[in-house]
Amino acid sequence: MNKSITLFIFAFVACSSKTPVDMEEVLYDRSGQYITADNYNTSIIGFLYNQKVYNGPGFIRYRSGEKREQGPLKNGFKSGTWMGWDKEGKKKYEGEYQKGKPHGNWIGFHPDGKKKYEGDYKFGFQVGKWTYFNNKGVKTLEENYFICDEECDEKDSNLGKLIDSKKF
Repeated sequence: MNKSITLFIFAFVACSSKTPVDMEEVLYDRSGQYITADNYNTSIIGFLYNQKVYNGPGFIRYRSGEKREQGPLKNGFKSGTWMGWDKEGKKKYEGEYQKGKPHGNWIGFHPDGKKKYEGDYKFGFQVGKWTYFNNKGVKTLEENYFICDEECDEKDSNLGKLIDSKKF
C-alpha cells in the first residue's frame, strides 16, 4: 500500500509541469479567466477535471510568433508579476496583476531600455503618482490620481480619477 501511494505521488509530481504554456494554444479565455481544454492534462488525475481553471505559468505571443507577455496564472486569472516585450524582444513593461486586473506597481520601458513610466494600479485603475520620462530619461510629466483608503473597493467611482497633472 505504501509503495502504491509513493508511486502515485511520484507520477503526479513528475507529470505536472512548471513550464510556461502558450495560452492561446492550450487555454481558453473566458472573460479574463483562463481554463484548460478538454484534452489538456497536467497530471495523471487530470482526466478527472476537464475544463478546469489553469494554475501555473503562461505566455502569449504576437501573431508573428514573438513572445508578447509572460507571467503566472492563479485560479485562471493573471496574478503576480507579468512582463511584456515588443516585437523585437525588448522589454516593454513589468507589472503586477491580481485576479486578472493590474494591481500594484507598473514600470514601462522605452525600446532602448530606459524607464518610460512608473506608477501603481488598484483594481485595474491608476492610483497615486504616475511619472513619465522621455527617451533620454528626463521626467516630462507627473500625474496624481485618486488614492483609496482601506474602505475603498473596486466599485468606488473615484478610482482612476485624475486629480492633477504637471508637465516639466
